[in-house]
Amino acid sequence: MRKKYLLFMLGLIIFILTLLTVTSNAASTTIKASSTNITVGTKVTITASGNAAAWDLVLSGDGISNTPIVGFTSDAENGSFSESVSFTPSKAGTYAFKLTGNVTDETETEATSVNKSTTVTVKAKSTSSSSGSSSSGNSGSSSGNSGTQTTSAPSFSSVNETVYATGSVNVRSSYSTSSSIVGSLDAGDSVTRTGRGSNGWSRVTYNGQTAYISSEFLTTEKPEESDNNNLESLSISGYELTPKFSADVKEYSLTITEDVEKLDITAEPEDENAEVKIEGNENLLIGENTIKIIVTAEDGTERTYTLNVTKGETPPVGLSELSIAGYKLTPEFSSDVYEYTLDISDTSVTSVDITAKSDTEDAIIEIVGNNDLKLGENVITVLVKSENEEQTSTYQITVNIAEPVADAPAQIIPGLDNTDLYIYIGCGVVVLIVLIIIIVVAVKHKRNKEDEYVDYYGGLDFSDDSEKDKKSKSKKKKEDSPIEEDIQTNQEENTKVEETIGAGMNDNYMQNFDDEDKPRRRGKHF
Repeated sequence: MRKKYLLFMLGLIIFILTLLTVTSNAASTTIKASSTNITVGTKVTITASGNAAAWDLVLSGDGISNTPIVGFTSDAENGSFSESVSFTPSKAGTYAFKLTGNVTDETETEATSVNKSTTVTVKAKSTSSSSGSSSSGNSGSSSGNSGTQTTSAPSFSSVNETVYATGSVNVRSSYSTSSSIVGSLDAGDSVTRTGRGSNGWSRVTYNGQTAYISSEFLTTEKPEESDNNNLESLSISGYELTPKFSADVKEYSLTITEDVEKLDITAEPEDENAEVKIEGNENLLIGENTIKIIVTAEDGTERTYTLNVTKGETPPVGLSELSIAGYKLTPEFSSDVYEYTLDISDTSVTSVDITAKSDTEDAIIEIVGNNDLKLGENVITVLVKSENEEQTSTYQITVNIAEPVADAPAQIIPGLDNTDLYIYIGCGVVVLIVLIIIIVVAVKHKRNKEDEYVDYYGGLDFSDDSEKDKKSKSKKKKEDSPIEEDIQTNQEENTKVEETIGAGMNDNYMQNFDDEDKPRRRGKHF
């Protein structure tokens, strides 16, 4: 029994510790005021804080602007956050403030909704009265006076300085968040400050009138001006640019029909503080037109993008050949393809050998960006201009230079992948083996034909060779076949016998003629 009790207590302790751990790790939020009961003209601070892994909240209320509170921790674990807003009420009443939005706990996958509030009661300043009596001698008089104390206006020290907005801020008609909004400033915008208030407000000159801005959103330090004069995007409604837009390419070509008087151009700068101006886009004429898109950076530097617009049916000049020694363009070159890529796995390459030929006589070709190639992406532009420079076509080669892959073999032949090279060598070896086999089969077939001929005619001799040659051939045939050797020997012996008999018969026959002067028949009796 005692053992069961101990186990129960141990489990209860573990459960409580687990609950405390989970509770301590849970996301939490609070909203509070530095004081909930104040009088008119007293500054109060509203603070929103919490503990979470991520938060997306808004602090809002009477007399203050909506303040977003957004963030997250880098390690996805719960962390603390806090945001404060101050205001000074100008009239009595109850001011309500809310904290709404969502927070995410480190142990949760879904956000938790937040809706918390607090209120501040603002009272009017108290009215004081005083009475007094005095007596002098035997006469006395009494008098009393009373008066109502009103809220005193803040004092402003006169200044004359340029201040800059640290963020988006409202410009108001008076030195209170309850006053009307007459305008706004974006981060970096400047105004002239004419006075510093004792209540934390600045008196400024805004659009020719006196206005007020909370001093906490102003600074006398001029923000660093950007020199970014690049376009982020450039497009023309209903048309495609040649080549495709890139911030580094400043010249483009376009052909339009005769009925077009003006192009619908959209040009967006990379820096929101930069200004874009378009020139030459009115009353486009037949033939060549030049439209300039001028981007002025915040620091005053300019960059000009040019559109060469051909109005009518005249085709633009182009290239008939474009190649790079030792490399292969992707895609394969075509005169009507204006964009190519080239990958080079060699950081020592700082330029490439480009061959470019035009299909138009006396065309002018310019190659831009082929020097000092660097690691990463490089853009090479090939401009093709007519002799009078009224027509222009632009070809673009994007060269990607990368570090060689670790332990990867170097290219045996520059511009040809080793794998492709091995395939070509393998195909060549296969073809060579097939040729050798064909030759061997042909030679063997020829020898078989010769052997058949010898086998068929080997026993016959139609030549007029001498006896020595006959013996030589006979000896050869003896060496070739034992059977043929026996047949040849028998033939030679028969020939000798016939020659002997024939010679004897001739001698006897001639003898008869000599002895009796006439032939006598001699014969052999069997």
